[in-house]
Amino acid sequence: MCGRFVFSGKNWPDFIDDHDKPEIQPNYNTSPQDESPVVHMESDQFKIASMQWGLRPSWSKKSSMEPINVRIETVQSKPMFRDAYQQRRCIVPADGWYEWMTTPRGKVPFYHRPADNSVLLLAGIYEQWSNEEDQMQTFGLLTQEATPNVAHVHNRMPVLLNSFEAKQWIQEGKKSINTTELEIYPVAREVNKSSAQGAHLIRRLRTLFD
Repeated sequence: MCGRFVFSGKNWPDFIDDHDKPEIQPNYNTSPQDESPVVHMESDQFKIASMQWGLRPSWSKKSSMEPINVRIETVQSKPMFRDAYQQRRCIVPADGWYEWMTTPRGKVPFYHRPADNSVLLLAGIYEQWSNEEDQMQTFGLLTQEATPNVAHVHNRMPVLLNSFEAKQWIQEGKKSINTTELEIYPVAREVNKSSAQGAHLIRRLRTLFD
């Protein structure tokens, strides 16, 4: 799964023109119901929009149980996600994501980021919702079984895409096996608090083996 992620706005997909890249406030602890930039297709062009994390289908009522993660194995078949998969695929740029490992001393947060510090492109789907008073766009992140280098922390992980795969995902719904090399390390438990912010949250936690 993916319960928190980071995006500073420093790096964007290389197929996005510079003049289309918005200036954003870095978020080092993006949490469910936060807004984050999302890349999607509109009028045959790639567009960036701010969307809320937690998928709310157009037919749904407002709820605190809006899914933030969607299994790629069932996204095509589950009625709640099928229409978005067919018509509203997107990617969410990120610097990295947090995941928690269960240990005898409790859950320890680990930060996952590209080894080369490039941008991560997370596969997602999005929805457009409105009522008489409000309208909004929401998204959910796709997850898959964890690869061997990630599975020691958790058995699920976000679906990662490179630039070519990202365009294929948005345009055609195709997903290839991604081989992004990741750096994974423990961070302080301050990140457990959704309101915590700052670049120090992604700082590597010193261990007895450092």
